[in-house]
Amino acid sequence: MSTAANFSSVPVLDFALTNDEAHKPEFIDQLRHALINIGFLYLKNHTIPQNVIDDLIEYIPRLFDLPQEAKNEILMANSPHFLGYSKLGTEVTKGKADYSELFSFGTPHETQWRPGAPDYLRLWGPSQVCDHLTGSAAGVDDPS
Repeated sequence: MSTAANFSSVPVLDFALTNDEAHKPEFIDQLRHALINIGFLYLKNHTIPQNVIDDLIEYIPRLFDLPQEAKNEILMANSPHFLGYSKLGTEVTKGKADYSELFSFGTPHETQWRPGAPDYLRLWGPSQVCDHLTGSAAGVDDPS
């Protein structure tokens, strides 16, 4: 498998592998590799309905169009779960400022991490983006 330093194509993962218990570990290994070593991937044969994809494609640009003050209220630095907004130029890639602006969000979860628990449990928690930026007050409606 390639690494981020020498990959020549976007990893393509087949979600259909998860339908067969014998192939599920292969998918998990590919997913882990793509996320840790490359940073992104293309997922084929997923089960997400097209209307959900279309709604998301229409919804996401409205997040970036929000006033900077609204974005600043959910800075990723405020979340122990690494979820929130990251200003243009604050991400670092290979030791240099990365020219990206991003929102990190996911399915909201109850916080599971406690002192002494594995660090990866810190990733599970409420999503500032979902909790704060949906609804008419923020000018962004929940697409669901």
